[in-house]
Amino acid sequence: MNYAQISAKVAQWMNRDDLTARIPDFIELTEERLNRHLRVRQMESTLAVTAIVDNLITPAVDAIDAKALWVPSHERNPLVAQSLESVVSAGGDGIPTMYAWDGANLRFDGAGDVQGVLYVRIPALATATTNWVSEGPWSLYLFGALVEAALYVGDDPSIWQSRFDQALAEVQGNDQRRPGPLVARPR
Repeated sequence: MNYAQISAKVAQWMNRDDLTARIPDFIELTEERLNRHLRVRQMESTLAVTAIVDNLITPAVDAIDAKALWVPSHERNPLVAQSLESVVSAGGDGIPTMYAWDGANLRFDGAGDVQGVLYVRIPALATATTNWVSEGPWSLYLFGALVEAALYVGDDPSIWQSRFDQALAEVQGNDQRRPGPLVARPR
């Protein structure tokens, strides 16, 4: 479904003509919640080999979290996420072993290169027209927007919150049940 179709569905389910102008806000607030709560494969993006300069790298502006980071050729030894205080106090010499978010940057306790997998924001539906959520589990948009609409007018959002939470859990659960590679075993 595209942005216009989802907006129309939200309007139908709200059954309130006086809130139509607020639907873009409800959808935007839903996206904000999804970006805070979801960490699934559709949000993964490869971080190519990147030089650490002054113990920092600046990931793409849409990066919101790190799934795994490692020093090139050392994939079996992923860097450990730590508090910023721990990374700073560890110093900045040698091969990095840990990292932390430092504002919009990633700070490391060492130098060299790093690569990995980052989580990126869901593309905003208002500008992208469609994204992986609108093309798949679009009910996240519907129920999330209905939660926001109920809060806006002072109604009890619990029924919509329950439906949103259920859809969110199903998306996360489906991602975690993803099978690994098939392995042929002798009989």
